Amino acid sequence: MAAARFYACIAVCFTAAACDRTPRTVSNPILNMPASQQRVLLRSELGLQWPFTIGEGTLGCASGAVVFRSGEVTYGLNDAARATGFAAPMSIQVHFHAEPQNPLKRITQETRTKIFADAMACRSVNESCRHGIREARGLTDEELQQIETEGKERRWPPLAPEYVSLAPVVEKGLKLCPAQR
Repeated sequence: MAAARFYACIAVCFTAAACDRTPRTVSNPILNMPASQQRVLLRSELGLQWPFTIGEGTLGCASGAVVFRSGEVTYGLNDAARATGFAAPMSIQVHFHAEPQNPLKRITQETRTKIFADAMACRSVNESCRHGIREARGLTDEELQQIETEGKERRWPPLAPEYVSLAPVVEKGLKLCPAQR
């Protein structure tokens, strides 16, 4: 009976700790921003919508400019913040890596990415350029199309990456800004 009470007590303690929603103290404050307009933001608050490669940072808002601080850098998350000169968040922002629907498995991914880049460069030249790629790499037209499709799905270079939306973080940040009068 005593053991059951002990384990019940432990379970309650762990549950209480896991459910603790008290704000964490900002240990990396955003300079020149009132403390009341910034707070710690954790990955666990947004789950799968978390757009950063790092797990936490300081979120703040001033005059509609939403910023996120991690390490020694403060990033501008919306147009208002970027207009004031804050760093772009792409270096810490997650980008999509879609799984290919039908990769050409007989060729390594490293080689496929090189073929994709060559094929994208050929698009502006002519069909004989693509024929040269197929010949040099021992590919059929269908295999080259398959590699091109995979490269587009996975946003291989030279395509620009697609980033996870910052909207959920910006929404939370805007709540920190004082109401406009």
